[in-house]
Amino acid sequence: MTVPMRINGGMRIIRIICILPLLGLSACTYLANKAAGLRSSSKKSPADNRIREAKVIGVIELVNPEQNYVLINCEQRLNIPVGTEIVTQGIGSSRAKLKVTPERKGNYITADITEGTPQLHDLVLYKVVPGEVPAPPPVTTTASGAVVPLTPIMQADVIPPLDAPFQPMAPAQPAPSPTPVPVQPQPAPPPEAEPTADPSKLPPVIR
Repeated sequence: MTVPMRINGGMRIIRIICILPLLGLSACTYLANKAAGLRSSSKKSPADNRIREAKVIGVIELVNPEQNYVLINCEQRLNIPVGTEIVTQGIGSSRAKLKVTPERKGNYITADITEGTPQLHDLVLYKVVPGEVPAPPPVTTTASGAVVPLTPIMQADVIPPLDAPFQPMAPAQPAPSPTPVPVQPQPAPPPEAEPTADPSKLPPVIR
């Protein structure tokens, strides 16, 4: 009776030894898949949040229903492409859709009304899309340690028209040449004095 018990006990030990590596392999596979899932979710979550975000860029300062456009006062100068669709958020969850137009000056931009009825002082929102987020203005640090945003003095597409009429420049006149100074003739040298005859050197008179 003792021999079969030894055989069964040995088989049980062999089975346990064979099962242990399989359990370790399955545990490693589960942990690897779990870590990969966490990494992928952490990478996707910022992008998904950015797609669903909207940035407040300013408020409506003027509504012109006759010409179907609004004037927007932006917090800072933004380079939003012409034709970009923006939305407004008013009191009582009222919304309207706008389309950016080329006219702009300083912090003010204009937009055509495409849907809804925007009201004065409604917030204007710009939908954040990956790759189209307006770049923040550069900042600099003063001597006191305060951070001051740098804004360009004037952009090429927002230069205001000049009030003065255009005046063409007159062609440059050549500088007058100086009057030549007449050459003074050189004074003639004084005449040489004729030598006086010395009578003592004359030959004797032949008589």
